[in-house]
Amino acid sequence: MKLTYKQTEKRPENSFLARQDRLPCIEQNWHFHKELELIYFIKSSGTRYVGNSIGSFGPGELYLIGSNVPHLFKNHKEYYQDQQESEAVNLIVIKFESNFLGREFLDITESQKLKSLFQLADRGIKFSKATTYMVHNLITGLVGDQGLSSVVGLLKVLDTLSISENYKTLCSEVIANTYNNNEKDRMGKVITFLTENFEKKIELEKVASIAHMTPNAFCRYFKKRTRKSFTQYLNEIRLRNACKLLIEGEMQISTICYQSGFNTLTNFNRQFKALMNITPTEYMHRYNQKKEAV
Repeated sequence: MKLTYKQTEKRPENSFLARQDRLPCIEQNWHFHKELELIYFIKSSGTRYVGNSIGSFGPGELYLIGSNVPHLFKNHKEYYQDQQESEAVNLIVIKFESNFLGREFLDITESQKLKSLFQLADRGIKFSKATTYMVHNLITGLVGDQGLSSVVGLLKVLDTLSISENYKTLCSEVIANTYNNNEKDRMGKVITFLTENFEKKIELEKVASIAHMTPNAFCRYFKKRTRKSFTQYLNEIRLRNACKLLIEGEMQISTICYQSGFNTLTNFNRQFKALMNITPTEYMHRYNQKKEAV
């Protein structure tokens, strides 16, 4: 599966797209498009890949992805099994161009915070639960809305998000797509291979061969494109899977270590603490404490 460019989905009579999807699972497709995209997960969970950022996502989360930023929201493996319920995923997608109200709209004084929000979206934005709660009714109301009221509704959502200080950026720098056609295919194949085989032993030579490169050339290429080393990127995929398994609490930490692709418990603990700033045991205990407090 290669990195793909998605054409606009909005109808000619609409200035932006707002739709609600109820599906068994999210399409596995690493892609980018010229529109900015608001993604509101009402019901879904998995691993997110935005630019060079890797993390988990879950219900009640709201993201804003900038124009031409490669991204993939991939459900956990059980979502793609045949017995999964038909509406295991419930999400709202809103796509719009930055100039959907005209090329000069962002230059007026009242739009400066909105302009800053769109620029920040080039790094990917995850909004807080509190901010998401504030726009929940506005976002759900956009689905099926028509005419000028729909534009007003979207502006209210964006205005609320633009003045919010409760968010975090996902990438440390702007990660916009600059891949040529050959690189789209190459990086798409690499990312797909890693996300589908992270729990196995992965040799650098194997991944480099997928990219049709020597190992040294591939390492330089991968670091330039993702701002992370190949090993760091792979370990982050593995550790996000480990976080999921720790939260589920159905396995011993040693089992989670090996099922996430690590060869030794010592290395797993060291890598986990380096990324999460706490040990796997502490991570599991903190989650259980939060759950008991609800």
